[in-house]
Amino acid sequence: MKTYKPLIIPEDSAWDRNSLWRFVHWRIRSFLTGCRNLIKWFPTIWNDRDWDGHFILKILQKKIEFQRKELVNANRHMRIESDNRDMTFALNLLERVRHEHYQMECMDYWDNDMIFKDVDGKPGFKSVDFEEKWEKYDEYLSKYPSSVRAVIKEHGEQDDKKRLCLLVSYYNHNKANKLLFRILEERLSYWWD
Repeated sequence: MKTYKPLIIPEDSAWDRNSLWRFVHWRIRSFLTGCRNLIKWFPTIWNDRDWDGHFILKILQKKIEFQRKELVNANRHMRIESDNRDMTFALNLLERVRHEHYQMECMDYWDNDMIFKDVDGKPGFKSVDFEEKWEKYDEYLSKYPSSVRAVIKEHGEQDDKKRLCLLVSYYNHNKANKLLFRILEERLSYWWD
């Protein structure tokens, strides 16, 4: 899983740079920018599929990556440090939500063996049993005490620690998802140049 770091903000701004690009006719600039956009978006669009929300998040992630790079490199306004921080935070959350990091994290705290057994009276059929090899439920639950409290408040006390771990992981995933879209709701209107 990729971890994004804030981009380095240049000392100067795009206003201070002596570029010939601004002297090119606006129609030519617009055409060349469109061509550049086609080239930079091609790998993302090529790998896009229509069957999963994962791909929607991937496109959103790429858009924020490109916009963050453009805004930070231009460095034309006073909010660029906070925009850089917020966009980086959104990108890291997108990465975790897209890869279901919080939902799958609890699986690192136990291991099972799958045992296939013949079904009595049904030749050729098998049943699956899981035998636990080791577990660290308490270690996982101690990592997220506030999430454990919220899950217990919502679902009540759990006798099975494995079920509690799964509920906490689901709760954490939903919390990350809500935080991501709350950041987008509150900060997206500031991300412009």
